[in-house]
Amino acid sequence: MNDTALLLCGDRSEGTAKIALDQLASSIQGFSDRAVQFLANDITDEALNFGPFCARVLLENGCAALVGRLDSFRMLYLSEFQAQPEYEPGKRAKSAFAWSGDVIPDEKSHQALWSVDHDLPRISRALFSKHFDHFFWKPALNRMLDYVSTLEQDPLLADVVNIDPDRFINEARGRSAQLYSTLSKGVHWEFFTSALLFDEATIKSAIRDTFLLVANLGLTSHFVHTAYASLDPVKAVSCYKAIRRLVP
Repeated sequence: MNDTALLLCGDRSEGTAKIALDQLASSIQGFSDRAVQFLANDITDEALNFGPFCARVLLENGCAALVGRLDSFRMLYLSEFQAQPEYEPGKRAKSAFAWSGDVIPDEKSHQALWSVDHDLPRISRALFSKHFDHFFWKPALNRMLDYVSTLEQDPLLADVVNIDPDRFINEARGRSAQLYSTLSKGVHWEFFTSALLFDEATIKSAIRDTFLLVANLGLTSHFVHTAYASLDPVKAVSCYKAIRRLVP
């Protein structure tokens, strides 16, 4: 397991959770390794055509791993459901993992965080939802920043120490939505004119931004007290720094 997969999927999982996280880790490792090569080397036709797909897999499966580690029931249900003999890969399941709903919340911006009118099943448990931000992300970001402040100053952690816990998830939600849209166009080839085809700068920028986004989220996740399969802070920071050496 490479550092990107380890930072996102964690370690020491067991049972059904291990099956799910190992599957995600395998995908993240393969496509992130390829994405790093595209980022580091001179651009090729393969990089232009396959680069967006690698970054899209890293973005989606990285976020899926984080959803699974923060909300284990979601991961366990999907893993068990897909293992059933009646599961049909060619048929859309209503409970399937979806970018809109599991990662990007379907909630109104003016919705109050707490209200007696909230219907529990309708409270979003998406990765970037208001309640996830309140329960998981903000406390974890503060713990992470406290921990990093005790370490020797390191240029590889410069982006981390500048994180604002009150703004981070809103910014991450917006950036992830933007990257998802951009990478989707590269994956599905939605262009009807060659003037819009992605160039080297666009591909490499999207790959780099995807790595930085999931690395920051992955590092923070290990400071969520209830997160499943978390690394100890020393190992989590080590993985993050290893990623930043590859993706400066």
